[in-house]
Amino acid sequence: MYYTDLIRDLRLQLWGIIYPQWRADLFSVRWWLIASVIAICYAIWWKYVDKHRLSNILLFGSFIAVSRIIMDDFGASVGGFVYAIRLISLGHALFLNDLTVFPLTFMLVYQYCSTWKSFLVCSVIANAVLCFAFLPLLSSLEILQLYTWRYYYTFLIILGIAIVMRAIMLTVLWFEEQDGTLERTELPSTLLAKPARRHQFSKSDSDKQKR
Repeated sequence: MYYTDLIRDLRLQLWGIIYPQWRADLFSVRWWLIASVIAICYAIWWKYVDKHRLSNILLFGSFIAVSRIIMDDFGASVGGFVYAIRLISLGHALFLNDLTVFPLTFMLVYQYCSTWKSFLVCSVIANAVLCFAFLPLLSSLEILQLYTWRYYYTFLIILGIAIVMRAIMLTVLWFEEQDGTLERTELPSTLLAKPARRHQFSKSDSDKQKR
């Protein structure tokens, strides 16, 4: 029992540090900045998301969010980084990156990119902006403090997750289409059957048929 008691005592000590600091930062300029970014991101996402495909887009986004939470939990647990400012006192600042910026961005990439080539290109660009521009901005504002973690760790992990999750989603949609349980409006264009081209007869062909 000594092991579990020690963990509990250490967590109580950590809570005794985190909670007073969170109360001190509550409603500060940086706290309001985080809240504003979250609200703006969701407003933009809601405006542009395809409401007809909302269920499978949200499923894809939830995969990204869960993977991002696991990555953040691992990185913070091994001391790779620390979020200095949190929207709420619980967790590792889940709302900003894990539940907002990263999943919402990749949901729009998933929605608008119907081919693997376009998805890969847009994923690399969007992920690069988030990892090498947005995250360093958070560091410069002292919202995020990196220690042994590197930005390219996040870039490679999230890019790999996005590729795997799109492959899973397309496989699931393909099985649902074969089973006839999926509505046509929920299918990405890569899965939609293309209509057969009609043969256009020339005037000479028409004359030949008459003869």
